[in-house]
Amino acid sequence: MGAAPPPSPFKIFIGYDPREDSAYRVCVHSLVKHSSIPLSIAPIVQSDLRSAGHYWRQRGPTESTEFSFTRFLTPFLSSFSGWALFVDCDFLYLSDLSPLLSLLDDRYAVMCVHHDYTPKESTKMDGAVQTVYPRKNWSSMVLYNCSHPKNRVLTPELVSTETGAFLHRFMWLDDDEIGEVPFVWNFLVGHNKVDDRDLEGTYPRAIHYTMGGPWFDKYKDCEFADLWLKELEEVQKEEEAAEAEKIVIN
Repeated sequence: MGAAPPPSPFKIFIGYDPREDSAYRVCVHSLVKHSSIPLSIAPIVQSDLRSAGHYWRQRGPTESTEFSFTRFLTPFLSSFSGWALFVDCDFLYLSDLSPLLSLLDDRYAVMCVHHDYTPKESTKMDGAVQTVYPRKNWSSMVLYNCSHPKNRVLTPELVSTETGAFLHRFMWLDDDEIGEVPFVWNFLVGHNKVDDRDLEGTYPRAIHYTMGGPWFDKYKDCEFADLWLKELEEVQKEEEAAEAEKIVIN
């Protein structure tokens, strides 16, 4: 039982943190550049949600980004309607989203990569605490069936008060309501590997710099850093051209 064709444009929410602004811009650019369908892309900005009264929990010591918990407001921000994608900002897309969206299945409340991932280091990014828990990184890229009745519990009140374990382990759902997609859509740098004998099945369609990407000095030489830096260069050139055009018009 599949899903109806995704609405046009398809909704995407990207976690935003001011410390990773360049990562956010690159993520957006890579999504748009490869897409064969219209996309509606919006950042999830914690300060905006607080101002609107949609989020009020105190930030805890284990929250490595400003979107550690706000990500779970994706169905609410979609008016509990249709499908939407949430993704961390530290992703670089190498592929059109259409093959991923072809996997949508209305039997599931969410769909994601079912990682078996235990980080070896105690910190990540710019020194943020690295926490270890079951289903780690499942919530970093999630297709939400926002219309699913079970997702209606993801209100601002619940997201602002429930535990990290409850949210990141999808404990509002039964296991058979969590669909699986191939790991190439959330390819963890330093964990997942490309198999030369199966490039089609193992080469990343979306690279996730989960420990930290080239926008942090510590990770400027990480695996796939060259691809991210090339994308950043494209972003900067386009932004400079847009700014120059604005000046000419004015």
